[in-house]
Amino acid sequence: MKTLPEKYQDLERWAFADNEAQADLLAQRVVDGTKTATCAALDDEGVPQVGDQFLIVDGRNQPVCAVELTATDLVPFDQVPESHAKAENEGDGTLANWRQQQQAFFEEYEMFSPQMTLVLMNFRVIETF
Repeated sequence: MKTLPEKYQDLERWAFADNEAQADLLAQRVVDGTKTATCAALDDEGVPQVGDQFLIVDGRNQPVCAVELTATDLVPFDQVPESHAKAENEGDGTLANWRQQQQAFFEEYEMFSPQMTLVLMNFRVIETF
């Protein structure tokens, strides 16, 4: 693994799972270009903007790559399109599976509502480490 360039030192870190193996798998999908999206619940921290950059980390919190947002959108949970589920590339890639996994995640934090607003984000890899 190469040294993390200084320009990325202060970026927010994103891990796409709560266990090491899954975080490793999803980080690799970002690097290979098969995972190009994510989502988050709308909160008081605001909406990330196109051009914002983030570090993708593996299951040991080690940087794998830097990404840049290419699109953001605010969408109610129950209106997320299948194209977004495919771009997230988690589970089996279907909208039904995406909804099941996301609902379980948000219920774990007592945040779920079918009408909750999600921030849908698309990104591209700008550098790998």
